[in-house]
Amino acid sequence: MTVEQIWEYGKERGHDWYSAVTSLTEYQPDKNSVFVYSATAGAAFDGEAQRVKGSPNPYLNEFKWLAKEPSVEIQVQQCQGYQAMPFSIEKAMNPKKK
Repeated sequence: MTVEQIWEYGKERGHDWYSAVTSLTEYQPDKNSVFVYSATAGAAFDGEAQRVKGSPNPYLNEFKWLAKEPSVEIQVQQCQGYQAMPFSIEKAMNPKKK
């Protein structure tokens, strides 16, 4: 089996955007977009003590499929976050609807 990388984003933004501990990337077929959550973006880590120094500033991004820049970017300042995931409000409010 082989894997082919067809898209990447964020390398040029470095540690201020990258989340070394928790993150999520999920393709949304109904929108033909990719949802990205970077929970510990901007936090500094003490490698020896394995603890976070400073406050993370999580990012939420949405990218149209294969786009080079996000169509949506939200940064939450000085917030501890673990995980974020997209969901349908319509399905959440109407659980019988599929």
